[in-house]
Amino acid sequence: MSTTPRIPAELVKGFTMLTEGGDAPAAKIAIPIELTRLSGIPIASEGSIKLDALVHECIRLFNAKYQGCEYCMNARAAIAVQSGLDEDIVEQLSRFETSSLPEKIKAALRITSAISSAPKMVTPVVLETARRFFTEQEISDIILLSVVTTSSKVAITLGVDPGKGASGRVFYPTDPVYGSSEELKRAVQEYESKGFSVAGEVIPVRVTAPTH
Repeated sequence: MSTTPRIPAELVKGFTMLTEGGDAPAAKIAIPIELTRLSGIPIASEGSIKLDALVHECIRLFNAKYQGCEYCMNARAAIAVQSGLDEDIVEQLSRFETSSLPEKIKAALRITSAISSAPKMVTPVVLETARRFFTEQEISDIILLSVVTTSSKVAITLGVDPGKGASGRVFYPTDPVYGSSEELKRAVQEYESKGFSVAGEVIPVRVTAPTH
C-alpha cells in the first residue's frame, strides 16, 4: 500500500482497485470491474463510453492527479498513447486552463474539474463551450466518465491506494482484468484494423498516431 490504511485490517484484507464482487469486506470498497469496462478503460467497446481516446485518457489522468491516486497516475492506456498522449500533455493537465493543450481537451476538462470539486459549477456556459467540440452524447459520456474516475476517492480516503508500484505503466485492452467478452474482442479487432497495437509489454511513451 502507498498509504497507511485507516480502517481495521480485517476490512482491508484482499483489497484491489477492481473487483468481480465476492463476500469479502474489501470487495465492497473496490471499483466493480463492470463499471470500469463501461467507462472504456482502456478501450471503447460497443456498450462503453464513446470518446476520443486522447480526451478520454486526459479526463482519467486529470482525476488521478486531482484525487492523488498514485496507482492511477502511473497508468497509461496504450490506445491513448498511440493516439498522441505524451508526458508533456500529462504534465499540463493540472494547470490545463493556462496550458497549451488543445481547446477541445480544455473544454472537456472544465466539466471534469467542476465535477471533481463542485458539480454545480457545470454551468450552461461550460456546457455551451463543450458543444463547440462534442455532441450531446459525448458530453453525457464526459460527465459519466468524470464521475466514474473519481471512484478512487474511496481508496485514498480509506488509505488503501495500492500505489504506483502495483500499477503497470501501460495498459492494453487484452489485459485479463478487463475480461474477454465477445464485445471486447470485436473492439480489439477494430482497433487492430486501424493500425493500433493492442497487445504487448512495453511501447514507447511517444508514438505517432496511425493514419486513417
